[in-house]
Amino acid sequence: MPCNLLTDPTGCLGGATAGQGAPSAMQGWDAICQSFTKAAQQLLGSFAKSFVAIPPVDLSAPGVRSVYGLSLEIAGFVAAVLLMLQVIRTVLTHDGSAIAHGLVGIGKAVVAFVLTLGVAAVALRVSDELTRWIIASTFGSPQALSARLSDLVSFDPSVSPSLLLILALIGILVTVVLWAQLLLRNVAVAVLVAVSPIAAAGHLAVATHLWWRKLVRTTLQLIALKPAVALVFAVGLTLPGSSGQVEKLLTGMLVLLLAASAWPAMARVSSVAEAYTGSATLSGVREGVSARAPGGVNPAELSRVAEARTMSVVQESAARAAEAARSRQIAALSKVPRVVAAAVGAGADPPATRWRHGGTAEEGGAVPAAASRSEDR
Repeated sequence: MPCNLLTDPTGCLGGATAGQGAPSAMQGWDAICQSFTKAAQQLLGSFAKSFVAIPPVDLSAPGVRSVYGLSLEIAGFVAAVLLMLQVIRTVLTHDGSAIAHGLVGIGKAVVAFVLTLGVAAVALRVSDELTRWIIASTFGSPQALSARLSDLVSFDPSVSPSLLLILALIGILVTVVLWAQLLLRNVAVAVLVAVSPIAAAGHLAVATHLWWRKLVRTTLQLIALKPAVALVFAVGLTLPGSSGQVEKLLTGMLVLLLAASAWPAMARVSSVAEAYTGSATLSGVREGVSARAPGGVNPAELSRVAEARTMSVVQESAARAAEAARSRQIAALSKVPRVVAAAVGAGADPPATRWRHGGTAEEGGAVPAAASRSEDR
């Protein structure tokens, strides 16, 4: 039956005005939320499978070896320049500590050149084996870890589809960031090890000796990133079951955020520890030594400077002795009034009284010196 716009305008709109389109719209929105949830589950499962299977860093690869050889040549040039600067500083300041620091730095740099590749390879192997052991001891296998991560974001009719969509998007972003960190770890470790000879050449000078320390600190953080993420999963995913589905979802997101924050947290902790336990203490010791031990002295003026310092010490000792003698005299004089008062109270003549003419008081021909002085005034 054709509709009439004048008499029945709502009839021309069909079932949409009667609310028949709302269920289909809600079903479409649920389908979209469920699609994002499945995408998050698939991404988390793939990440868990590749977490252990990420290929280790091969420091014996031709690319790493070639760059390491180039870095050795550059490091030799940098070391020669720094050693020349240390010699110039020694000549200008007449202080042999600069050249001594340079010679000791050469030994440290040679040791670093020889041991860097071997030590880094062993550290990477230990990191990978430790990660496998943590996952095997906690979950049993990488497949079990994959299933556990996939359950972090699961579609549940009792939970709002919009909330699931938001949590699925957060899970996708955090997983991508975490996966990128682990892939970047391998590349960064290879690059840092390849250019480590240049940083080791910084041992020859005081101003550049921090090059090696910072490179080693960063490399160790990257090597320890994989076991740290495994520990976060082992602790966070094995906690007792949550009371509700929403709480379970939020706990899973928190575990992912903690795993993604492992690298920045380690970097922050190591920098703070170095500032308060390493560099600050050593700088304080160096400043104290510098304050007690001044710079070098010209050999031509060595005898004069030594004599001046010796005379200053002798004069200071004589001044302290004179001050001590003066203090003893003042203390002795302060005791005289007390002795006089004690003698008068006993009925005897004051021991400090002096008679002018050598007579006695009974003869009347003498006056005490204190009375004479008062009369003269």
